[in-house]
Amino acid sequence: MQGLKAWKEWSDQEPGPHMTGDIEGEYVAENGRVAVKLIYLFHYGDERGSIWGFSSGAWKDGTYAVQHPKFHRWRFVGPEVPTKIAQGCAVVVWQFGDAPGELRCLSPHGGDEDWLALCPTSNTPSWAESGGPFGCSDVSEHTLEDGRMVLIGAHA
Repeated sequence: MQGLKAWKEWSDQEPGPHMTGDIEGEYVAENGRVAVKLIYLFHYGDERGSIWGFSSGAWKDGTYAVQHPKFHRWRFVGPEVPTKIAQGCAVVVWQFGDAPGELRCLSPHGGDEDWLALCPTSNTPSWAESGGPFGCSDVSEHTLEDGRMVLIGAHA
């Protein structure tokens, strides 16, 4: 994970299901220490329903396990989203896995993402159109409240 987020950015509100894999949760581990893990929303077809948790171990050696501790709070992973003023007129591009979690969770592509761009306006660059190297299959567009545009390029 790239760079820790500031302490003040923790939230104790229920995260949205679209945030799965883009947030980390704080919990008390079995040893009594506070721990932080990247968390996902697991969906079960029984009375458990959908529960936040994480997996550990590996199937190969028989140590795979899913854990659902009580998470006290959560925060987005990844670097800070640049402010509109700090960004200026630049287009900021990240490989999708290195982008801020707040922007990654906008993706409708289900794991096929390659690139994420933060554009200062809704005028998007021609190199980020669907069918090109930025998103050979699809490019989704997401307008932020401050007028900036997030482009997410996917390969399938």
